[in-house]
Amino acid sequence: MKQEFLGMLEEAETICILGHTNPDGDCLGATLGLYNYIRRNYPEKEASVYLMEASRKFSYLPGFDEILHRPSERKYQLAFILDCAGPERLGDFHILAENAEEVYVVDHHKTSLSSPFSHRTILPDASSSCELLYGLLDKEKLDRGIASCLYTGIIHDTGVFKYSATSPRTMEIAGKLMSYGIDFSNIIDDSFYLRSYAQQQVRARVLMESVLLLGGRVIAGVLRRKEMRFYGVNQKEIDGIVSDLRETRGMDGAVFLYEVADRVFKVSLRSSRSWLDVSEICAFFGGGGHKMAAGCCLPGEPEEILEKLSREIEKQLPKGERSRG
Repeated sequence: MKQEFLGMLEEAETICILGHTNPDGDCLGATLGLYNYIRRNYPEKEASVYLMEASRKFSYLPGFDEILHRPSERKYQLAFILDCAGPERLGDFHILAENAEEVYVVDHHKTSLSSPFSHRTILPDASSSCELLYGLLDKEKLDRGIASCLYTGIIHDTGVFKYSATSPRTMEIAGKLMSYGIDFSNIIDDSFYLRSYAQQQVRARVLMESVLLLGGRVIAGVLRRKEMRFYGVNQKEIDGIVSDLRETRGMDGAVFLYEVADRVFKVSLRSSRSWLDVSEICAFFGGGGHKMAAGCCLPGEPEEILEKLSREIEKQLPKGERSRG
């Protein structure tokens, strides 16, 4: 895999780097990590990152302000797709992958194993795409900026090393990235924990108005567009709320719905139990993700959506168990 990855990189003169819609920490870390790797070690090559606009909390990443936010019909010799595996998750940027002479995919989502692209590194057991990318790059060609990108992706897809996909290798890689002198403490605080006052208010409201499903096994929160407008926050500023819900003691899982269009909600699911595979639930509704963290998009009123999700969650309850309460 590494030999093919580096061979294709070295042969191409023009390269575009793509990731999924609504890029998160792992997507940004991987795309910008690769972008900075190419810029540092292959200055003669032309490389560009194409992504939707992302939260400014990631602006410390080198190259963040150089990301291109408009799709192009330009034909690149090589397209790297990171943190997703198919054109359907690239949004309007799918045209770049379709026009590229060659495509290489790096991803860790189980749902990506059916990727239509033959050149790929897809390992669902990896904690993050940044962990996979680290294994594909020449270590002697990394620097502090590249390491900061990769470390960012790892902490975001592991919940700062809390999620079940965190392995001894994950921790080993994180330690090696720290050896490049990255400001790991501020990376964690600035991109993961610190929030504006308005963001804190929104979180408090969602938690205060949350409900319990399945007899108290699952906690759910909802945020409508009118409430987002009232607090002056956008979609990029409400990530992490589902994790706040999941951290409620005694919960098997958490659900967070936020409205993205009239009566259309983005669904974020988190699992706290090994038996609850939320990627299967989201895949049933046309989404995807990981066993412990996944998402999809559903139309309807929140009550209807939560009822549908509850039915699918209940199917996974251990045999013989009943909802508490």
